[in-house]
Amino acid sequence: MQDTDAIAPTGRDGGNPPVPTRGQRKQCHARRDAFFACLDANGIESAEKAADGAGCAALRAAMHEVCLESWATYFEKLRMMQIQKARFFGSDGTFVKGQPSSKEAGPDKK
Repeated sequence: MQDTDAIAPTGRDGGNPPVPTRGQRKQCHARRDAFFACLDANGIESAEKAADGAGCAALRAAMHEVCLESWATYFEKLRMMQIQKARFFGSDGTFVKGQPSSKEAGPDKK
């Protein structure tokens, strides 16, 4: 019986990061879900602002510890894209009126 939490070998060239096993992916997703649940519960949108308190910073560190760095970064960027999309589009995919367009949102507009 194989150990599902053991790190898989690197690619043939040895330069690629190890491929996560099923058990490692499961742990990564569980840590991501716990971190994002903490952010949601505390009304924090940006993962970088997790260090501001609410106990989410430790969960972020745990996610970065278990997940490949590229995965953790991707999850955080994806969360922000999903939040921004929800802010500008309704559940039916139509533009939400009252949101500034990119031309109106410039710093010279008051």
